[in-house]
Amino acid sequence: MTDPLTKLPFSPAARAFFAALDLNPSSQTVNTSSSLIKKRISTLGWRNRYSQDESYPITVHSRQFSVRQVQRGEIDETYGTGATVWPAAVVLIKYLEKHQQLVKDKIVVDLGAGTGVTSIAAAMLGAKQVVCTDGEDSVVSLARDNVRSAQKQLEAHQCDNIISPESSMRSDCILIDNCPIHVQKYWWGKDRLDEDTIGRVDVVLVADCVLPKLYPIGPLVDAIDQLLVSPDAFALLSYEHRHFAEYDPRDKFKELALAKNLLLTVISMEEQDSVYSVDDIELWRVQRR
Repeated sequence: MTDPLTKLPFSPAARAFFAALDLNPSSQTVNTSSSLIKKRISTLGWRNRYSQDESYPITVHSRQFSVRQVQRGEIDETYGTGATVWPAAVVLIKYLEKHQQLVKDKIVVDLGAGTGVTSIAAAMLGAKQVVCTDGEDSVVSLARDNVRSAQKQLEAHQCDNIISPESSMRSDCILIDNCPIHVQKYWWGKDRLDEDTIGRVDVVLVADCVLPKLYPIGPLVDAIDQLLVSPDAFALLSYEHRHFAEYDPRDKFKELALAKNLLLTVISMEEQDSVYSVDDIELWRVQRR
């Protein structure tokens, strides 16, 4: 196996093993009647099968697209941690697939979008508009390339400035399933989205961005607070637990959120996809108290 933060290569035998688990989770080599053990073995498949591949395929309601990953981006200091598809993003996508009404006909902002995979999935699930953002220029470029590639794969069409043409940050608009996706740079605590976007956001998506070893949590909470203007607006976050010596990132996030009058609710495992749900990855819903 590999350390998910260093992403060292798998051996060919390991890759074949994880592929077999992912393709046929109901037929395991481990002879056990325990559904819990079977699920954990199956989880090894989807968490690891594509982690080292240049192209990561995602299936949303039987339609598949792939995004390009850049390995070792965080080690080489070229892309940070945003150039790969992390398991928490897949968990969030599969939750949205199960509860499509959460994004259907909604204006969605994706924070720390990385490869853009969550933004693309939201568009496929019927979002009215998606703003795909990241703070690193190289990652924004990667996300834009991936959205354009997904557009071609899904036989969508290019559009020009459908919404807010006066904003220079939105000169690039890509249409997927009649949903315009705007890809732009947005660094929490430094940049600011235009007022037109802020006032109309319905859903904020955040996949695996609570990483205090790399980024302070406060600016992320500030960004969510800034975007949840509508009383019905909410944020959905996927959080993979990683040890942090100074404090528990979950407790710190809750503390900072409460200071902004934001309430965090943990989404139960029963509400999540039966396959794409694991103990060390939580889904949070954040909204005004």
